[in-house]
Amino acid sequence: MVLLEAAVVIGVVCVLVFGTVRLLTPTDRPRLAAPPGRWQTAHRDVKGETWVVLQKVSGGGSLLDEHLVATIPVDDAEYDARFLAAMAAARERQALFEAEEG
Repeated sequence: MVLLEAAVVIGVVCVLVFGTVRLLTPTDRPRLAAPPGRWQTAHRDVKGETWVVLQKVSGGGSLLDEHLVATIPVDDAEYDARFLAAMAAARERQALFEAEEG
């Protein structure tokens, strides 16, 4: 009987400690920092389209994140102008992301 009472007391103490910790812990936890790396613009051909992307690459060369900026059909009459505009937009986004990460 003594062991049962001791187990109940220990359980109540654990619940009280857990509740106290939960109440005192702030609920607005800061966002985790993005993994370290550098942003770079890139492009590749995929099934008759050119994809202009912004990639985050680690120091070792591993791809951490990628954002598609534009897709341009290879046979588009305005391909050169659209490609240059997409690359410029990707570079602008790269500068924005680098500024946000500080």
